[in-house]
Amino acid sequence: MDDIVGLIPAAGVGKRLYPFSRAVPKEMYPILGKAVIEHNLENLKAGGVERVYMIVGFQKGALMDYVGDGSFLGMNIIYLYQMKRRGLGHGILQGKGWIDKTFVTLLGDSFIEPKEEMRELIEYHKKERPLATVMVFEVDDVSGYGVAKFKNFGKGTGEIEKMVEKPSKEQAKSLKTNGKFFALCGAYVFEPGIFDYLNKTPPGLNKEIQITDAMILAMKNGERINGFVLKGKYLDIGKWHTVKETERFLREAVDIDKHYEERERMMETVRKHEEENER
Repeated sequence: MDDIVGLIPAAGVGKRLYPFSRAVPKEMYPILGKAVIEHNLENLKAGGVERVYMIVGFQKGALMDYVGDGSFLGMNIIYLYQMKRRGLGHGILQGKGWIDKTFVTLLGDSFIEPKEEMRELIEYHKKERPLATVMVFEVDDVSGYGVAKFKNFGKGTGEIEKMVEKPSKEQAKSLKTNGKFFALCGAYVFEPGIFDYLNKTPPGLNKEIQITDAMILAMKNGERINGFVLKGKYLDIGKWHTVKETERFLREAVDIDKHYEERERMMETVRKHEEENER
């Protein structure tokens, strides 16, 4: 898919993973011997994306050492440095001036299983061509999430009517679709027009520029935002309890012997890559 690129915001501090993230970028947390950022990049590659802009910042050297130029993964990684951390929306805004086409954003501390669902998300967006398509998943407890309500809903997709970032219990009452809550899970497909709305979005929750607020502003201006319901599993390492849930899920879902064989092959690939570059 030459007409689509990726953008991974990975400049966050990760205070909810202290003390680990005081010394090591949270995206480097190893899940079955594979850093979360590698799972993340595999999601994009499964979607047909090979060129990725990664937003990094202070203390992200280990992350850049791990990923390098992405060639050992069959990808092309370009790093953009975020001088100040002012929220997810501000992180995505670092792509302005670099990205002028449809792009996929996946949070650097999150990934999707099965990874092939990223391709389905992208193909749906390319068919409908809204300003943005957000991947959502069903939740019982909306606290800590951005929540989307569908205007029309069929076969797991549809136009979004309303969004609220981390709604109160009272606000949440009006956000159900067919009796269910759907939360944003950190995977988006955007048209480059989103940058203009991010530029116009004032700081919101925690005095940060929120991507949800930018999409709300866009909807008020008549732009279409669509939703795509994840059929698989959203995995993130934003908090210690979700780290442990992710580890437990993958241990049960993955053939461990095959997984470690794949790790051995990757080790050899990286070693050969280094040797070739030293010649």
